[in-house]
Amino acid sequence: MADNQDQNTDQNTNQNSDGNNNQNSQNQNTNTQNVPDVDALVQAKLDEALKDIKGKLDKAYSSRDEALTKIKEFEKKEREAELKRLQDEGKHKEAYEMQLADLNAKLTAEQKRNVELTRDIDVRNALASHPFRNENAVEMAYREIVGQLVQNDQGVWVHKTGISIRDFVKGFADSDDNSFLFKAKASSGSGSNGGKPSDTSGGKKSLFQLSQDEVLKLAKEGKLRG
Repeated sequence: MADNQDQNTDQNTNQNSDGNNNQNSQNQNTNTQNVPDVDALVQAKLDEALKDIKGKLDKAYSSRDEALTKIKEFEKKEREAELKRLQDEGKHKEAYEMQLADLNAKLTAEQKRNVELTRDIDVRNALASHPFRNENAVEMAYREIVGQLVQNDQGVWVHKTGISIRDFVKGFADSDDNSFLFKAKASSGSGSNGGKPSDTSGGKKSLFQLSQDEVLKLAKEGKLRG
């Protein structure tokens, strides 16, 4: 009789112990599941911010393009009316010169589009070698960079300081001010700066804060290259 009671007591103790262990395991699993993924939250916030900025930029560019289209349509109707008036009045020479001017303007615009297409290809190729967070980040960088490009005396597209597109994009990507556009670099675990080039300007200034002479000096010394 006493042995049976001892066995029942041991069974109850084991069951309670197993139950407590299972409960503790469940609690641990629940706690683990409740720990937020910080990296995922940061990424989500950045993506949301980039999406919002891109949306505003798209809206601004859309409004600008719409206004320019309306202006062009109005000017076209005005020129067509003027051309008809000249022809009706027998002023064929003036009408011909006007048509020739329109043709030259269209040719110039087409040439400009072809040149800009070459520029865009160069910029896209340079951007492709850098790990952007997403397409929104790529578009933001593209617009920022294109807005600072000019053609030099040889007709080549360069940054307004005179450095090449590839060198400028490299400096743009290395700037801490633009780090939010790029994927986070994996830590090397050695306490280094991840292989990022040192600040050759001798301070904490970004590429955009340098004077033209400073940028040209860095480019000449090859310090903007990877």
